[in-house]
Amino acid sequence: MSLPPHPAALPPGELLGPYRIVRELGAGGMGTVYEAVDTTLHRNVALKVITSALAGDPGFRARFVREAQAQASLDSPHVVQVFAHGQVGGQLYIASQLIPDGDLGATLRRHGPPPPAVAVDLIAQVADGLAEAHRVGLVHRDIKPANVLLRNRGTDTFAYLGDFGIARQIGADQSATGGVVAGTPSYMAPELHQGRPAGPVSDVYSLGCLLWATLTGRAPYVGTTDYQVVEAHIGAPIPQSTGRTAFDRELNRVLRTALAKNPHERYPSAAAFRDDLRSLPGTTSVRPRRSAAVIAATVGGIAALVVLIALAAVLIGRGDDGDRSAGTDTSTDPTTPQGLLASREETTIANIAQTLAEEADLDADDADCTARELVKKHGVDGLQEQGLIDDDLMLVEDGNGKVKPGILADIFTSTFSCLWE
Repeated sequence: MSLPPHPAALPPGELLGPYRIVRELGAGGMGTVYEAVDTTLHRNVALKVITSALAGDPGFRARFVREAQAQASLDSPHVVQVFAHGQVGGQLYIASQLIPDGDLGATLRRHGPPPPAVAVDLIAQVADGLAEAHRVGLVHRDIKPANVLLRNRGTDTFAYLGDFGIARQIGADQSATGGVVAGTPSYMAPELHQGRPAGPVSDVYSLGCLLWATLTGRAPYVGTTDYQVVEAHIGAPIPQSTGRTAFDRELNRVLRTALAKNPHERYPSAAAFRDDLRSLPGTTSVRPRRSAAVIAATVGGIAALVVLIALAAVLIGRGDDGDRSAGTDTSTDPTTPQGLLASREETTIANIAQTLAEEADLDADDADCTARELVKKHGVDGLQEQGLIDDDLMLVEDGNGKVKPGILADIFTSTFSCLWE
């Protein structure tokens, strides 16, 4: 079945109803998405213009209105909010919340998977949004990384479930699709590949696939053809983590439940899936210090830590104010060259650790671990050369243009190696 043709691209500045086109964001089987400005409310929106072939189908138009209204009724901070829908000159459109920081699929391709606990937190957020969709009677049917949008706010990353373009009311007549399987094969439940109707537990399976993709950077089953992918969903073993920690064991249990071949053996609801994810060991305690740079490790994302560093107007060097020189070991005697080097390192470690503990909400052990990793990798002189500390071994107070992006990336790498070891 060929996809319907896309409408002619709308140029920047053109009006569609009250919306002024800014730029094209992307195109898919349902239509084209633009960034636009609502000229009435003066806010930017994501404006999806439906393909003309679909918009001209009376049955599709009726479903489009029902499902747009249902999505607009969703009350979750983790679902893209629908503002309005309508038609202008025969063109159907839907205006929704503009999420600025891209989708999960693009982020995984660009930066690879985040630490496991971060991945679990993101999927728990998506599960929260999916639970609300199911509550109002919507089955999403196309859960995949490209349909999860991200917003970075300070040190937190928020996930939003979007693109309900092929969503259906629970129990809706499946003949409306003309017998065509709707969805993305790599993320579809086995029963959908066998022609059975979609329901909440098929969305749960897709969410399990999304969890695996966020943990590993790839879908749970791959092949050179769609047929191989379908066969794997139906009969291949459920993928499992090879780790041996308590977290890995519990994570594998979650994966076995979410990706069960038999729909009756899965989580009965997205809410149950969400709650189990949030109960995994080591997941709830780390969320308050979540870093957006794990999800979007660009210079802009990494600069979040520069802001934290810049907040430390007064840093106290504690490396030489205690009883560190006690004893006869010359490696800790500040009057010897070896002891002087050790003292500089310890002072630097103490300064960095104190700031991370106070401004980045790390506990003392994690902050000290991060600082030691940085000093071990770069040395005191190296940290000075790269602009992180000054001649007095104090963290610089203004990161703008002084701290090189590479060292900032190393800060995050060191921090997460300490957090997740």
